[in-house]
Amino acid sequence: MPSRLIREGILSSERVDELDAAAEVFYRRLMSKVDDHGLYDARLSILRTSLYPLRVDRVREADISRWIAACEKAGLIALYEHAGKPYLVMLDTRWTTRSEPKYPVPPNLAQMKTVENNCKQLKSTVLLDVVEDVVVVCAEKRNKSKTAIPENFTISESVRKWAAEKGHLFLEIHLENFINSCKAKGYTYADWDAAFRNAISKNWAKVEQSAGSSGTLDGVL
Repeated sequence: MPSRLIREGILSSERVDELDAAAEVFYRRLMSKVDDHGLYDARLSILRTSLYPLRVDRVREADISRWIAACEKAGLIALYEHAGKPYLVMLDTRWTTRSEPKYPVPPNLAQMKTVENNCKQLKSTVLLDVVEDVVVVCAEKRNKSKTAIPENFTISESVRKWAAEKGHLFLEIHLENFINSCKAKGYTYADWDAAFRNAISKNWAKVEQSAGSSGTLDGVL
């Protein structure tokens, strides 16, 4: 197991403070598993068994998915792909690199870790653009204006791919609920796909926990 120097600055970090208690525990546990470059396998099953070896009966992959989304939203980690497999990188670690990377390195790792302190994620969103099986992380400009939900908003291919990787179902139901909620409450966003992914992760439609083993909703044919 790698040794990690956890600096006291984590206690006053605004990004860490965005996390709820469970997500923060996940983040701190993740620190003990990433390599010296902050890289690790992002498959839910691997994260569940490696980070919670004594709690596999109490921690679900759905929990892991939710905590990953929270850490990504807070600008603490970024996700990328290599050869069709998901990986993550822990941002702004500032650890001494004493060994070679144990996982595939994204081509712009240094940039991912240093772009305006990861854009602090409070004012910009880390976006994932898939380019030839490698996800390149780029920072959304701060001055990108928010808009009301587009009239023709629908499920994009990138959202479908993300949902399949994360194991999210009932996308049409999520979409209907998301559109109705945004229109009713006047929500505005700069990136509507990112907002939709967040709504799915947080289960706004309250459907995924109601799914039975058959993959259908109670009372829905």
